[in-house]
Amino acid sequence: MHADSGSQKLDKIPAHVPPELVYEYDIARDPRMLEDPHARMRSLIHEAPPIFFSPCNGGQWMVTRKKTIVDMTLNPEVFSSRSSATGEHSGEQKDPTGGLTLLPISVDPPQHTMYRTPLNQPLSAKSVASLEPAIRAMTNELIDKVLATGRCEFLSDIAEPLPVTLFMKLAGMPTNRLAEFRHLAAQASSPTVDPATRAETFKHIAGILAETIKARQEKREDDLISQLLDANLNGRNPNFHEMLGYSILLFLGGLDTVVNALCFGVRHLARDQELQAKLRADPSLIPGAIEELLRLYGIVCMPRRVARDEVYHGVQFKKGDSVLLLLPAANYDDAAFPNPEQFILGRKEQHQTFNTGPHRCVGLNLARLEMKVFYQEWLKRVPPFRLDPEKKPQFIGGYTLAITNLPLVW
Repeated sequence: MHADSGSQKLDKIPAHVPPELVYEYDIARDPRMLEDPHARMRSLIHEAPPIFFSPCNGGQWMVTRKKTIVDMTLNPEVFSSRSSATGEHSGEQKDPTGGLTLLPISVDPPQHTMYRTPLNQPLSAKSVASLEPAIRAMTNELIDKVLATGRCEFLSDIAEPLPVTLFMKLAGMPTNRLAEFRHLAAQASSPTVDPATRAETFKHIAGILAETIKARQEKREDDLISQLLDANLNGRNPNFHEMLGYSILLFLGGLDTVVNALCFGVRHLARDQELQAKLRADPSLIPGAIEELLRLYGIVCMPRRVARDEVYHGVQFKKGDSVLLLLPAANYDDAAFPNPEQFILGRKEQHQTFNTGPHRCVGLNLARLEMKVFYQEWLKRVPPFRLDPEKKPQFIGGYTLAITNLPLVW
């Protein structure tokens, strides 16, 4: 067991947890997960109870089935998103952000609705559609740089710069600090970082974003932060603290999820030449293929805090218990998806990758557009590609599943 604070195992299981619901799964260091995160998620459906308690990382409940996750997401009175909802078992997870509330993800309805509404319009399908030419131009610029070499390190050459640069422009953040921002985003969401370092990281991110917010307070630009400054929150504009909450969430969302979704999707295609050929021959299949790739390769696990003692789905939860909704595992739930480990174009069931209910991912229209444009251009221009046989992709786990390198050849 590692010595750092994150991997602490509980000496004793809380009294309200029955032994048959205990299953040891370390979201950050499980060796099978570091080998293949999604195969490990699938194995949890077979091996662990649908709701189980893991003693790792200070102890928390894990939920793997789609229906249960949807029920919990729609029940914020019991399963709260508030980061500050503390309790006797909350330990180090009390408040990783050092007092900042990430908006709108860390609040519950009805407050959540008030904070979420100003994001709906600028991130609607209609609004983000205007970004398509910029996404296409940027994708082609990145392809130009690697095409002739016959190989690339997909993560750093394509998957990082594309959504991250685009997002920085959209939000109004500086685009010349990509490596630094990616590092900070990784630190903020890493479960192996000790609480003091994490709080420091959030402070650092807040400091960078505070500069942008202050600049936009002086002078509005055509960007998301400017729009949010003028948002109507029940008859008033957001205060500085609320603007930080919005900006940090956008920062973390824009810097992580699409990068990882592109990497896992491209890795799948690199291993499936037949599917590559099919999508090249008929690009109209790309949107459907993206949805199935998103299902097979969920990214984010969502934390909740139990707000009051409650028996739910036959399990006794106590106020203050920590709960993790394993969205990538729910995508492999046999009760929700027939033959879940197979790639099936045209599935009708809704995957859990963007979550569900009031906290459904606000950036999903932008994410889908970026992926669609990327796959159109990449499959049109890059010859059949495969994984570099000399170098293996590496994975990391935690609240966000990710690939740390993806060498391709063509």
